[in-house]
Amino acid sequence: MVQDPTTTTPEKRMDADQQRFNTHSHQLFTPELDNVECLRIFTNSREFNQRYIFEKEALQDLIDENNRKSNETFYIVRQLNTLSRLLISQEGLQFIIDGHNISSRFLRIVTAFGARRHDENRAWDSYRISPAPLATSSSFSEISYVIRYVERHDRSPQNPWSVRQIGVYQQILGLGKSTWVLLQPPDNVYHRLKDSLENRATTSKNIPINSCLLHLDILESVSSSWSDYIEYSWSEVDKLDDKACLLEMGYDKKNDYVVVFKDCQRLQRLRRRLLRARSVLESNLALVDGIAARFPDACSIRIENYKAEIDRHRRNLLLIIEHLRGTSELLFNILNARNDKFVLDGTQAMRESLGIMGRVAEQGQVDSATLKLLSMIATIYLPASLVATIFSSNLIQLKTDDTGSTSFQPVSQFWIYIVLAVALTLLTFLCVALVLRREIIQSIRKYWSAA
Repeated sequence: MVQDPTTTTPEKRMDADQQRFNTHSHQLFTPELDNVECLRIFTNSREFNQRYIFEKEALQDLIDENNRKSNETFYIVRQLNTLSRLLISQEGLQFIIDGHNISSRFLRIVTAFGARRHDENRAWDSYRISPAPLATSSSFSEISYVIRYVERHDRSPQNPWSVRQIGVYQQILGLGKSTWVLLQPPDNVYHRLKDSLENRATTSKNIPINSCLLHLDILESVSSSWSDYIEYSWSEVDKLDDKACLLEMGYDKKNDYVVVFKDCQRLQRLRRRLLRARSVLESNLALVDGIAARFPDACSIRIENYKAEIDRHRRNLLLIIEHLRGTSELLFNILNARNDKFVLDGTQAMRESLGIMGRVAEQGQVDSATLKLLSMIATIYLPASLVATIFSSNLIQLKTDDTGSTSFQPVSQFWIYIVLAVALTLLTFLCVALVLRREIIQSIRKYWSAA
C-alpha cells in the first residue's frame, strides 16, 4: 500500500498528479466523443438501472441525477483496444471528476491508459488510499489502483498473450454510498459486476454494498488466465529445452535439431515477457495487501486464498525463469562449441588448401624449368631454322655456271625481303613499347634517379 508522506501538502500532491496528467493528456482521450456506461442502484427503490451516454449534456444530467438518487454508481469508460485512446473526451472526464469531487490521485490512474505503440514495461500499477482534500467526514475515503493481468488474444502465433490493465477508482461517502470509475474492464469483470448488482437489487433490499467483495471480484476475475499463461510459457520453454538437452554436438548429424542464434533471441524475448509477468503478479500481491489493510475485518479468508493462488503462480514463473536461464546457457554453449568446431574445420581445410597450392607451386617451378630449357633449345636452333628456311625458299637459287660448278645466288629482289623483315621487326618492338610504355618510363626514371 502506497501512502503519501505527511510532510507533503495536498496542494503539492495535486499539482504533481495534475502535471503528470497534463504531460500525457494528448494521447489519453478521443475528442468530441463521450461513450460512457453507467450502472447504478437507486437509493430509495434499490432498483438496478443501466444507462448509455454519448453526449456531454446528457452526461452532466446523469451526474446530477446520480448525486441525488443513486446509492451505488459505476461509471465505465472503455477503449477500442488496449493500445488506443479512451472513448471519452477530456471535458467529459472532467465532468465526472468535478461532479463527484474526485481528487487528482485518480488522474494518475487515467495516465496509465491512452494510445501506445506496444505493451509498456513501466509499472503503472499501484494502490493508493487517502481521504479527499475537501472531505469533512471521517468516513470519506478514496481507493484507486491499476491492476495488470494477462489475456490471450491469438493475433500473433509467436506471442498469443498480452499484458492488459484495468483502472479502478472508488469513492466512499458514508455507509452504503459509493461512486466507482472503471477504465477498460474486461468482459468477465463487467458481467460479474453487472450480475452482482442485479442480484443485490432484487434480493438484498437493505444491505449496503460490500466494497471489499467487489474489489476481490475484480482481482479474481482478471487472474483467471494465469494458469493457462503459465502452461503456455512452460510449453515454449520445453520446445527450446528439448533442443538444448537432446541435441548432438556435431552439426552435420542427420535428423537432428537445428539450433541457430535466432533461438537465443527467442529465449531472450520470452525471458523479458516472463519477467514482466512476474512483476505483474508481485504488484497484485501488493495490491491485495493494501485492500486487506483498508478492510481489515472483511473477506480475510478470500484474501488469503487469493494471495496463495497468486503466490503459486509467481513461484511457477520463478521456476520457469530459472529453467530458462539454464536452457539459454546450454544453447549458447552449444552454439559456441559448434562455432569452434566450424572454425577448426575451416582452419584444417585452409591448411589442406595451402598444401595443395604449395604442391602446385612446386610443380609449376618444375614446369617452368622445363619450359625454360625448351626455350633455350629453340633459341639455339632458331638461327639454323632461319637459314634453312631462307635457303629452302625461292629467295636463294642454286645456279650452274659454264664450267659446271654450282653456287647459291640470291634473286634480284632479295632486298625486298630484308626491308620487310626489318620493318616488321621494328613494328613489333613499337607495339610492345606502346603496351609496356608505363613500365619502360618507370624503369628509365628509376635508372636516372639512381644515376
